[in-house]
Amino acid sequence: VCGEFISGEALPILKSLLSDGGLLADAPRIKGARIFLDGRKVDFTVDPAAISLSRHVLDLNLWNSAIGAGVYGRSRTRVTGVETGESLFSISCEGETLHARAVVNAAGRWSNLVHSKRVTGDRWIGLKQHFFENGQAPHCDLYFFPGGYCGVQSLGDGTVNAAAMVRADAARNLASVFKENLDLAKRSRKWRPATEPVATSPLLFGAPRTSDAETILVGDAAAFIDPFAGDGISIALHSGRLAAVSLAPYLRGECSLQVALSSYDRAYRDLLEPALRAAALLRFLLQLPKALRLTALSLIQFPLLARLAVQKTRLRKAA
Repeated sequence: VCGEFISGEALPILKSLLSDGGLLADAPRIKGARIFLDGRKVDFTVDPAAISLSRHVLDLNLWNSAIGAGVYGRSRTRVTGVETGESLFSISCEGETLHARAVVNAAGRWSNLVHSKRVTGDRWIGLKQHFFENGQAPHCDLYFFPGGYCGVQSLGDGTVNAAAMVRADAARNLASVFKENLDLAKRSRKWRPATEPVATSPLLFGAPRTSDAETILVGDAAAFIDPFAGDGISIALHSGRLAAVSLAPYLRGECSLQVALSSYDRAYRDLLEPALRAAALLRFLLQLPKALRLTALSLIQFPLLARLAVQKTRLRKAA
């Protein structure tokens, strides 16, 4: 489940990975965001502008670009386990075992390959569906309510993506999510389904972990940022790049695996951890009692504070 929002900070690295340069050039630009909460609306400027891109299109193009660059890929192959040996990892697939000097786990927040599982107090679920909508605007709209939020943005083809993160005790499907915010309820009445709904659970928050049993963790396998921050895909791309840069000296025989893991950990925490902390703070503020939420919302209506709120959830500039 993904909001299909790619922040401007991710575009340079994404452009370097894709063989189809026109894919990003043709994508709709998102230059503004709006928060709807307790009957109020706050407008933000998104600078640098983000883009809206179907996750299916993005994943397919990244896969094809990797294969075109010489990567050996296995589609429809499930990894069931990874064992650490003296010099090689043994990677168990369905009916086959592969061997490698290093392993990068990009299997998501609930990877079956991670030995120690995260625990979380609240049970959060993710819900997503595309809808047909007339008169779309180039905004990313965030509708908050007690127990969660729903993000809506145009995909540029006559459809919008609605992606929600909600506590399981607040709502179980998008129809019930839409009723939780009056502005969203009014807007969604005119929608027509374009795809089937998708759900995922649980969404787990916790301190970042950069490795597990000597495998490097990237993307959601390392940490899950609040979706409203709009940096999930950016963090996945940047952490993947950091992993490659950190492992390169080890694969050339210039350092040990432990040195490479430590190098990745330092780079990850310097570049990515500040955005994770800022997003967690905003999540806390938005779940305060109504009177306190209104106070927080009133403060971020000031342009300077609004820009600061956006900047703090963006990644630091990579070296």
